Amino acid sequence: MELAATGEPITHERLDAFPVTHATHYARELLVTAGVLPLRDEYLERQPVWVEQLLAAAPDHHRKVAAPFAHWFLLRRLRQAHHRRGGKRVHGGTESILRSRLRRTLELLAWLDQQGIALAEFMQPDLDRWLDEGTTTRQNVRSFIVWARKHDLIGDLKVPLPGRAHPVTFIEDDERVEQLHRCIDDDELPLWVRVTGALMLLFGLQGSRVLQLTKDDIVDDGVSLQIDLSGRRLHLPPKLAHLVRCLRDQSATRWRLNQLADTRPWLMPGQSPARPLRVEYLSLKFREYGLNGLAGRNAARLALAASLPASVLADLTGTSVDNAVRWTNFAKRDWTDYVALRKRDTES
Repeated sequence: MELAATGEPITHERLDAFPVTHATHYARELLVTAGVLPLRDEYLERQPVWVEQLLAAAPDHHRKVAAPFAHWFLLRRLRQAHHRRGGKRVHGGTESILRSRLRRTLELLAWLDQQGIALAEFMQPDLDRWLDEGTTTRQNVRSFIVWARKHDLIGDLKVPLPGRAHPVTFIEDDERVEQLHRCIDDDELPLWVRVTGALMLLFGLQGSRVLQLTKDDIVDDGVSLQIDLSGRRLHLPPKLAHLVRCLRDQSATRWRLNQLADTRPWLMPGQSPARPLRVEYLSLKFREYGLNGLAGRNAARLALAASLPASVLADLTGTSVDNAVRWTNFAKRDWTDYVALRKRDTES
């Protein structure tokens, strides 16, 4: 391998100089797992490399505007999010949003060139036209508009806030309970599928959040078991607690390098123990075993929101208070509609 042939010490910085490919990511994970390289948050560290590669392909006058925005706004906020999470891995969704924001910024700058409009002469009707001509992803230019306005690069331009859509994918509650019993009792399902499905179908947790759990998040005194969700403790019923204990104590036979790894002890490690299982793999397995992930999670959260105050729902599920308020309001509206329909049916 070229990396080892030079005889120089193998470092993350040397690997960063190679093209960003799956082979490079895989080699890095092997080296981290073997203890040759220290563990780092790859979702965080790969972003500056990606940003530089994207900016390198942009015209100079675009780069002069977009580079400060990328480094001093996007990447800075990403590092702040990483710090707030206590060094825990930044979600892949955060990475996708960052990349979309920078891409939309460069698309807007290219469009302004095509229209013969200087950035300083950019007006609200121009912005509205650009937004109307594209897909909803152009809304992600909002952060650039806010940043550019703050730095006096443009006038008082604004990207309208989109209306927050209510969840639309649900399953009936009896179906949710049936699938929950399958996750608790069906030994034919893989253990990690049972645990993930039960947490989603019982507590309305996001699948991506469950996959981020580590063994350190399991608080077990031998009698009761809790899951630490960013400082909030979720108490598990006995049968589910037993499954989580089994998963926590399960020996990892796929990777002998696990014994050498200086990685986070993921509750559900992926192909490499340096990373947890991917959400895409979770969705694939749920479909294979006939489990409704998103619809089941929404149904569970709706059932909880209908009977719990928003503050309790937030503590129980690990979601934000604002999001919990939206769910409780949605549940109240849904129940009001149901009562109105029943009243109409009985009167007719």
